[in-house]
Amino acid sequence: MSQNEITQGVVKYFKTSDQWQELMHMLTQTEEEIYHIHMFWENRIAAASLRKLIARYFDRKGLTLNRTIDLVSPMPGVAGLHSVHPHDPKRSLYIPAIDMYWRYNPNVVLEAASHDRGESGKNLFGWGKNYMDDFYKQFDFKCVGPKEEQEIINYLESAHFLKTLRLIESGLYAHVHANIEINFDPWILKTLTIDALKEIGWKMAHVIPCVYKGPGGKYTGKLVFLTANPEEVWDFGWVYNPDVVIRPATFEFSGAPLEDGDIRFDAWTKKSLYKLLAKNKYETLTDEQIEDILKQIV
Repeated sequence: MSQNEITQGVVKYFKTSDQWQELMHMLTQTEEEIYHIHMFWENRIAAASLRKLIARYFDRKGLTLNRTIDLVSPMPGVAGLHSVHPHDPKRSLYIPAIDMYWRYNPNVVLEAASHDRGESGKNLFGWGKNYMDDFYKQFDFKCVGPKEEQEIINYLESAHFLKTLRLIESGLYAHVHANIEINFDPWILKTLTIDALKEIGWKMAHVIPCVYKGPGGKYTGKLVFLTANPEEVWDFGWVYNPDVVIRPATFEFSGAPLEDGDIRFDAWTKKSLYKLLAKNKYETLTDEQIEDILKQIV
């Protein structure tokens, strides 16, 4: 395939794909605050080229990204741009962080994945306030008083939480989940965690309430922490346990425990990500190609 064919294949996706048009609607609509989005592609464009293209695209659209795009491999055979975060300072509603996942396909340039190769039967899926309100209705969250608040603070000084911070800072992991069991509204944990992080000099940008495929492949609660300094993305995965205030998980969540066998975490290594990306022959876009593409689609 010639470089011109590669260029026109990318242009075709952005100009004609229903998936991309729907994504842009989700980012700019005002009916509901959306917190997080997953989308799925078939793709042969190199990850570094996609990062440059997506960052420049949103900049041209007046939605300049306010953080660096991470790379991640959340499951075998799947890579992705992680926490793509457009920003509009004039917008009152939060603009959701987007995870753009793909499977390598040498027979296409860039296309929306079929719905059965996405999530929950869709190749574009978002979670917002309405979804999370309905999700939380199934839990009988307990009141947090002074005693319970101290238990949460004690957890945030525990070996489990301190190990979480060491894993994040190690540079070895593309993404880390610290898995816990709780019986209270997780937004309380968000507030107390921000306080704990301030004490060690970390600055928070955003925290997102969301869900992910956890124990048994069922949607499980999570809090996504997007820190500004250091610039990291990590999650608390949580399950409701009415009999405890808070404790580290006592069973596996996503089946991606640490190399040391610690099931209280799920962690996806940069080593496995780079190994996956090196398996296939991706097409690199030159800066000139990216500029040519942007002139045609923005």
